Amino acid sequence: MDKGFLSTFAASLFALINPLGILPIFISYSDKESRGVQRWLALLLSLTVLGLLLLFLVTGAEILKFFGISLDSFRIAGGILLLLIGINLVTGDPTKTAQNVSEQEGLSNWQTAQSVYRKIVIPLAMPLLVGPGVIANIILYASEVEAKKNGVLFAGLVVVCIVVSFLVLVVLLSGRWLQRILGDIGLSIATRILGLLVASIGVQFITVAMTNIIVQTIAPQLPK
Repeated sequence: MDKGFLSTFAASLFALINPLGILPIFISYSDKESRGVQRWLALLLSLTVLGLLLLFLVTGAEILKFFGISLDSFRIAGGILLLLIGINLVTGDPTKTAQNVSEQEGLSNWQTAQSVYRKIVIPLAMPLLVGPGVIANIILYASEVEAKKNGVLFAGLVVVCIVVSFLVLVVLLSGRWLQRILGDIGLSIATRILGLLVASIGVQFITVAMTNIIVQTIAPQLPK
């Protein structure tokens, strides 16, 4: 088994998912909930990340091809969504959804977590954690393994996805600790700073995709 190939895949995948960068947003959505609800939310989001990683690992290229969607078009769509999310984080109240759910009475931790999860799975799980960059990275490595026709190496990619998803769970579970350190004001500042970064990432996705489209489709048609 090519350990260097797998270690590079693991490092790039974790860096692109960037759970540490998403942690303030997760806290802002769940800071009004109990510790039990936050744990269930972290588990649900981590399982969703794992499911998405495995889905795109196995069928990512085929899904985009089936719908006739280019990777650059996917980048633009994800970039626009990230831009809107970032603007909302900077100017809006990201805790509003979680507060509305927590006001419901008579719900168990699991039921409350399900209610919050349904409202925050987009954008947290996708495209913030599993975005166009992550999908492109997975499709690239899966294509290389498919070209080598190495089943053991493909199983290694699956194991890496499982390990990275577990690390996402560990990071999200540390949210309460970080919340105590930052406090409400610090958390608000961190969330808005991250919102600006998320918006910038969205613009970067759009810029890269538009550049690729121009280079690949328009530039060859220009007179030399």
